[in-house]
Amino acid sequence: MKMELQEDQLQDPVLENPLEKENVGEVKKKNPLLFIILGLLVLLILGFFLVRVFSSKGKENAVVKEEQPIEEVLAPVDPSIQVDLTKSKTKDNTVVITVKGLGGKYTSIGYELQYESGGVGKGVTSGSKPLDVTGQDTFEREIYLGTCSKNVCKPDLL
Repeated sequence: MKMELQEDQLQDPVLENPLEKENVGEVKKKNPLLFIILGLLVLLILGFFLVRVFSSKGKENAVVKEEQPIEEVLAPVDPSIQVDLTKSKTKDNTVVITVKGLGGKYTSIGYELQYESGGVGKGVTSGSKPLDVTGQDTFEREIYLGTCSKNVCKPDLL
């Protein structure tokens, strides 16, 4: 006895009910929407982590790239030249820098004086241009340790 299956018997018995066919169609319609939502969620999470990684690298680089002081290498000065720094006897918060032994060999001089005031580093320089000492054997200058504005001077705490 041979069994022959007819065409309508080959169909899935689960899908014979027309209501069930509609439900399967709804599931198929929901699947693309589900994939889109999941894809967007994955993209948001991935984007969040990428932003955190790149923003933290920028902060690390900022810490690493601290400014290094520029040190100018100057030729050694003749050992016969003497530099002395003393407190002024007549003016408060003032020092006197004296350079002896120039012997008329130098045309200009520049200086930089660094000191600490209240735990903060301060400094005074000879200015943007070197000072003319052509033909002189000595150089002397008073330096006020403070700030002045419109003829009102405020001394630094020493």
